[in-house]
Amino acid sequence: MPDFVIRDWRLEANAGDQAPLHVHHAAEEAFVCLDGDLVVEVDGSRRDVEPGTFVVVPRGSVHTFATTRGAHILAVMGPDVAALVDELHQPMSDEDRAAVWGRHRSSLA
Repeated sequence: MPDFVIRDWRLEANAGDQAPLHVHHAAEEAFVCLDGDLVVEVDGSRRDVEPGTFVVVPRGSVHTFATTRGAHILAVMGPDVAALVDELHQPMSDEDRAAVWGRHRSSLA
């Protein structure tokens, strides 16, 4: 990952996944758990990511992440993925949202 962005995220407790299952076709992504409970699913396999450990999601892998009690994480991603996340948090129609995924070389699984 020659260019990357690091985001400091504090995730609220959630009964389900934080994001829908999705794929980044041109970038890796990594999650570093600093505190709390984090579970990352990669290609159908869920893995607990304990504080002080990390998981790398290879490009092209279907993935999501979750926390039931809350977590403080660092998310490491390519600039395209960072732009995707920023855009997805803006108000928009479902049609526009679908186009955003493709524009950033990613897709819903």
